[in-house]
Amino acid sequence: MVLVAVRFRLFLVMEAARHLGAPVLLSQLAGQGQGFMDLVRLAATGAAGSNVLNNLPAYLLAEPLAGSPVRMAALLIGVNAGPIITPWASLATLLWHDRLMRMNVLITWKGYAIFGLIVAPLTVFAAVAVLAIAGQ
Repeated sequence: MVLVAVRFRLFLVMEAARHLGAPVLLSQLAGQGQGFMDLVRLAATGAAGSNVLNNLPAYLLAEPLAGSPVRMAALLIGVNAGPIITPWASLATLLWHDRLMRMNVLITWKGYAIFGLIVAPLTVFAAVAVLAIAGQ
């Protein structure tokens, strides 16, 4: 039940961010093109937003910026493969951490964040590279 309350608050934060001009900032960060670096920018924007807020509110804020199927795929890569740096970035992260704790598998959040800082950019970049190649 606690996770539901946390998620609800994240959507409130997202709505507040929307009213404070986050879409304008996101559009500047995400760019508009279809080239490889444009797709990387959009995916990175989604990944960063996911790690700041959470992947669901970040997606909802950035979804209007997609504008095409290939850009939508890049955004989905960013908000789904990128949120592995901060613990709150994805509900799946919180659920897995809870499950591991119940199994007496201890992973510190610091260790998780360090691992995520290495893996997230590589994963997002590689996935967007495949998307760009497939989209040509």
